[in-house]
Amino acid sequence: MVLRASFLLVFLALTGCSVNTAFVYKPAEPISGGQKLPVKIAVLPFEDGTEDFTKRGNELFDQENLKYNLAKTGISSLMTALTPELWAKALADDMAASGIFTSVRFVYGPSELVDEDFYIKGTLEKAYFGGTWDKPNEFTLSLQALRKADNQLIWEKVSARSWKDTPAMYNGCGVSMQCAADHFHAKVNLMMQSLLVEARTDLVNTLAPLSGNRVEAGALQAVKPSAQPTRESVDETIERILDGK
Repeated sequence: MVLRASFLLVFLALTGCSVNTAFVYKPAEPISGGQKLPVKIAVLPFEDGTEDFTKRGNELFDQENLKYNLAKTGISSLMTALTPELWAKALADDMAASGIFTSVRFVYGPSELVDEDFYIKGTLEKAYFGGTWDKPNEFTLSLQALRKADNQLIWEKVSARSWKDTPAMYNGCGVSMQCAADHFHAKVNLMMQSLLVEARTDLVNTLAPLSGNRVEAGALQAVKPSAQPTRESVDETIERILDGK
């Protein structure tokens, strides 16, 4: 007999227990003594690139096919939705908390850009919750960074995470469904942190050293618009930033 990850949902459906399902992303811890990049970055709301469904299957009668699209819907008895906007705000929070950049903020549109050097766009490709222990939960995020001065693409990255719930995730909870929901939120938060830190690290490596040398504080100058913009490659763009031109 296959154990169901949705046993939590079944229990709540039968008992009517009240659980605080609001998911709040918690950024990774700041990096101590790491490199600093004196650039300002804005993060725009992400697009929804997930499949066109909210929920497949049923907690009670069709658990084998149970699957939630968390980009479009929450799980009423477990957690609220992980919308594309939530992901964008999470990335902005994570980058700001890292202490690597001069400033990072979330904005609702290009019209809110002020003195940022770069802005990040993204598409949430997957945000799926599987309904059984043997079905994976999947996150996939596609990101791009563009230079504000001329909207030129300077970086892109696809990061993905996939994992399966296990009964051990809920050890110590007993029949406390709030405890079980909190444990699930913690696991989701950990997977999001891992994905976002991977993306952030790749962005830093793109902006920082072309030669493999670490960039010290103050070595990277903010990008300023050219009086007569010219077309250039991504490597030329980054090299010009690093040279302070």
